Amino acid sequence: MTEYRKRNTRIELEGLSKEKHLLNETMEVLTAHESVRAFQSKDIPANMLQAITVAARSAPTSSNLQAYSIIVVKEEQRKARLASLSGNQSFIKDAPVFLVFCADIYRLKHVTESQGYTFLSNTLEMFLLSSMDATLALQNALVAAESLGLGCVPVGSIRNNPKAVAEELGLPAGVFAVSGLSIGYEKEGMRRGVKPRLPEQVTVHKEKYITENLDSLLDKYDKTMISRKTYDGRRVSLAGEPEKHGVDYGWREHTARRCTKPETIAASASLRENLKNILEKRGFSF
Repeated sequence: MTEYRKRNTRIELEGLSKEKHLLNETMEVLTAHESVRAFQSKDIPANMLQAITVAARSAPTSSNLQAYSIIVVKEEQRKARLASLSGNQSFIKDAPVFLVFCADIYRLKHVTESQGYTFLSNTLEMFLLSSMDATLALQNALVAAESLGLGCVPVGSIRNNPKAVAEELGLPAGVFAVSGLSIGYEKEGMRRGVKPRLPEQVTVHKEKYITENLDSLLDKYDKTMISRKTYDGRRVSLAGEPEKHGVDYGWREHTARRCTKPETIAASASLRENLKNILEKRGFSF
């Protein structure tokens, strides 16, 4: 059995008490997460891969509808084509396994119609429900893989070209690739350590949403990210606008630039801008 390798955790990064925060093995796996984008060619044993998919299938699912499917991709040429469709990210083809987590209402339509009824649940709620089911399954798979000593990285760019991805994976209408997950044995020396997150006071609210001290907390986080050189060489360009001078490039500036247009979240004006229309043609409703 593969043994989980202990790593520094967010609890340690933030100087929190291990005892107070109940740092058992499960908490250690969860708080030591770091995306891995460099993999060895070593294959993942079949029983380990099945353990990961069993964990994924054990995730919560709304009303037990299980409105998701997982496509296990190991064939080299298919991984290479999916990498090309997902921003030419080489780690997709380098990882021995690429899991694609799909929102799936095709099966629900089939069951409804085969029982002699009319499917009337094609709504925004059903799209959200199936997408959340797929995402919960992905998170379980990620934690399971990391607990077995593997490295992982979720891949949102699988949504860059939904139609081509659907054709590549043979997805019927009503099935949409929400996110991918590259899994494998990581190459040594590629980790940079757990990345700092926004202060707890910014994202965790007690009883009701709090906006007090938001800017001072964001400024503190900004300084941390700048000192780590997190965004060096990763600046988001603003097409048609002059480069700002005298502005520290940290989380605030990087995030603001990515949000100047909805499509820039996908790093290119041509990506995902027609996602709603494509999904409607593929059987989802909004």
